[in-house]
Amino acid sequence: MKKNRKDLGTVFIIVILLLMALSIITLASLSSPRSLSDSNGKDALHFVNLQGMWFVLGIIVFFGVSKIDYKKYRKKWFSNGLYSIGAILLVAVLVIGQSVNGAKRWFQLGPIRVQPSEFAKIFLILALAGCIDRISKSSKKKYRNKIKSKKMRDLSLLKGVGLYTGLYLILILFEKSFSSMLQIFILGFVLLFVSGFNLGWFSVITGVGFFGAFDIAIQAGYRSKRIQDFIANITLKSEPPYQTKQSLIAIGSGKFLGRGYGGSIQKYYFLPEIHTDYIFSGYSEEMGFIGVLLLIALYLALVIVIIITIGKARDFFAKYILTGILVMISTQIIGNIGVVSGLVPSTGIPLPLMSYGGSTTIALMISLGIVYNIIKSIYEQEEETIEEFEYEM
Repeated sequence: MKKNRKDLGTVFIIVILLLMALSIITLASLSSPRSLSDSNGKDALHFVNLQGMWFVLGIIVFFGVSKIDYKKYRKKWFSNGLYSIGAILLVAVLVIGQSVNGAKRWFQLGPIRVQPSEFAKIFLILALAGCIDRISKSSKKKYRNKIKSKKMRDLSLLKGVGLYTGLYLILILFEKSFSSMLQIFILGFVLLFVSGFNLGWFSVITGVGFFGAFDIAIQAGYRSKRIQDFIANITLKSEPPYQTKQSLIAIGSGKFLGRGYGGSIQKYYFLPEIHTDYIFSGYSEEMGFIGVLLLIALYLALVIVIIITIGKARDFFAKYILTGILVMISTQIIGNIGVVSGLVPSTGIPLPLMSYGGSTTIALMISLGIVYNIIKSIYEQEEETIEEFEYEM
């Protein structure tokens, strides 16, 4: 069993390190023009050095978090404390955060930007997992009648999940970060579903949530314009927006084998943010279809390890945490590729462990550290069970 634990955990770490290495290699090429411009021609590796620093810090955070027993997050004061910190940060960024293009999403700490909404996602996952776990257990103890127990449980779940998710949604709405808002909504939505909530009421909430999200999306002028451009593009009534057009040119010009490492043309200011939200486009241009297959294979491996861990976990609290983290990672991967491919309206979504950025890297490594701790815990429990069985034999 130790071998199995080592294998699954090792695969998990290797995939993370490979993605980091691929990010550094890609950034070294794609970010060089911007780095030279920002440093007056002195440093072509400015963004590579910064991302390398974030990755080193992320690895330290990963192993630090992996040593914290995930069961500690079950304690109400612990998970609620983290959730409260997230809420305070989201309020603070609205008051003292830096405003960029009318949106307040970041704290500016010298040369470093911190985006609280990235950390709020993992805090929300832990709070929701604890909330659902507590309600499920207390309902069984409090009500012996199964029908009454189920009704009261559903009511408590709706209230609890709604309050936790709703507060973050409102705060992020004021930040004008629709992508983060949508991700927060999906997290609450999925965790409510896997909790065993009444399917009838769940369908109603799904409809209300969909129309609510659409209404919010079209309220802001810039978001409405993006949606209109997207609809016009897919109906062939107009050309795609500039960024989408340049992104598609980059992806298409990569063909099967790519232009070759360092051969990107779009990085020379044709495609803005090619080292952040549009890194997939630049990577596709240089590495081609073969390179894209490699990247997707690494993401699939990461997702599969988490899915296997969910299947192995006996503790529903662990399952809820893992499901939330799986949703958080997969929505970012799908969302980013969807945006750069023109399949969904343009919005800022980083590609996990590939895009340049400190907040998203550290937040993701925190969540992956929690996953690794659960992997270790599952196999330690299995080893203890086998040892007890062998002792009895």
